[in-house]
Amino acid sequence: MPVSTRWRLGLLPWALLGCGARTGLEVRDAGPLPPQCVTDQDCDDRAFCNGQESCQEERCVPGAPLVCLGSTACSTVACDEEARACRTTPATEDRDRDGFRAPRAGTSPGAPDRCGDDCDDGDPEVHPGAVERCNGVDDDCNGIIDDNATLTPTGEAVRVSEAAVAPSGPGGVQWTGSRYGVSYWGYDSGRAHVYFRQIDRTGAPSAMQQQVTTTPNDAFGAALAWNGRVLGAVWQDRRDPSGGYEIYFNRLTPEGERLGPDQRISFARGFSVNPAIVWTGEEFLLVWQDERDSVGEGGYEIYAQRVDAEGRLIQPNQRLTREPSNSEAPSVAVHDGGVAVAWMDGRSGRRAVWFATFTRGLTRVTVDRQVSPVNQSAVAPQLVWNRDRWMLAWYDDDEASPDHELWGATRDASGNPLVAARRLTTDAGFSRYPSLLPLGDRVLVAWADDRDGAQYSLWARVFNTDFSPLSAESRVTRTAMGPTASVYPSLARGPEGDVGVLFRDQREGRIQAWFTRLRCAIPR
Repeated sequence: MPVSTRWRLGLLPWALLGCGARTGLEVRDAGPLPPQCVTDQDCDDRAFCNGQESCQEERCVPGAPLVCLGSTACSTVACDEEARACRTTPATEDRDRDGFRAPRAGTSPGAPDRCGDDCDDGDPEVHPGAVERCNGVDDDCNGIIDDNATLTPTGEAVRVSEAAVAPSGPGGVQWTGSRYGVSYWGYDSGRAHVYFRQIDRTGAPSAMQQQVTTTPNDAFGAALAWNGRVLGAVWQDRRDPSGGYEIYFNRLTPEGERLGPDQRISFARGFSVNPAIVWTGEEFLLVWQDERDSVGEGGYEIYAQRVDAEGRLIQPNQRLTREPSNSEAPSVAVHDGGVAVAWMDGRSGRRAVWFATFTRGLTRVTVDRQVSPVNQSAVAPQLVWNRDRWMLAWYDDDEASPDHELWGATRDASGNPLVAARRLTTDAGFSRYPSLLPLGDRVLVAWADDRDGAQYSLWARVFNTDFSPLSAESRVTRTAMGPTASVYPSLARGPEGDVGVLFRDQREGRIQAWFTRLRCAIPR
């Protein structure tokens, strides 16, 4: 508080300021303290929020600060000096100025005390109540992507592999932000190599294919994962002197250019084959089946390798399964809390689909659990994380089975059963090679089916998260001459909610890699 400058000056005798202890003189009382103020104005500090000061008996007395009530987890009510009043400040922002605030840090739209329900505060066209569009985005923030959308086959397929590269087959497909990136293997001059090609949003392939592997040895694959900047590619390759297949990895630009030399992942006796890959949000995770523990006995185990965003290995290969009855064909998926792997093995006396969960660091969380029914010969497991659960699909390949259909089951985040194994297809033909694409509140399933004769066609259907059908089955591939021997579909979400489909086909008389699309539409 400022002190009044109106001093009442008095003359003090110099004798009182001397050293009394040395002279023997006593120091007398200097009298009352000088006053601080005469009026309230002498005490005013020009601040509003700490209250109005007053002058009482020539001393400045502080005022009572303004008390602002009503603060909550979502807003703070405090005194504002400029407004000279209590002012409410929300705990969250509306950065895109669409009238809806983002959730509080550490919460998500719909959660208690989230303080805001804008699921993308950087896009003014995304907010609660917005018009849902086919774009692969939850525009209205209800937790559902492309609400009520239909996925209709375009009927337009293009050959991805060049005519001279045959036979050839699919590896992987990913949308890289402006184009689809597809990988495939194919024979040229008697050797199999891995190739790459871009496909634009209309389904048109780039003019030239890119050869990824260049050594004079067979290579097959490659599975792909996109991390928002580069593609991780993993394949099996027998370039090493032992002649056995090993797992190799490289990072590719969206155009398919290698970002360094090919990196050998497995160093072991016997074959290392059938790799799969996923991006965890922080690193690439590779899984494959490996013969190193029982060379010559025909037994495989599932192994894994973590690779950082720059392509550096994190720890050595890690063994995930310890079952001597041949663990094969792994599929891997990831969510914020951990990793899950599905595979097939024969410990129960016949081939079955098994499942286990792990931490991001690959520490085992659950024991192995059989997912498929005991009376099946279950093969080709596929696994995805979809919103709040693991979803698995496979097909029954038992010769004695009354049907040869696709089956599915779901597990919660901890691996506990949610929906027991249920049949997904019911036609009279063989249904094989399922592929899953998670869509949040539903899942797209594509597969090969020979219901119309000796040749296979691709079919697709949308299911909810309990594997109950939401759409009719739709044929994805067909030519004017009928079925096309289409098998091994791989799916990727593309632009405007479309889905890219990479597959193997021999409609031109040779086995080659082809691509088609499912077009998204939302009924109005």
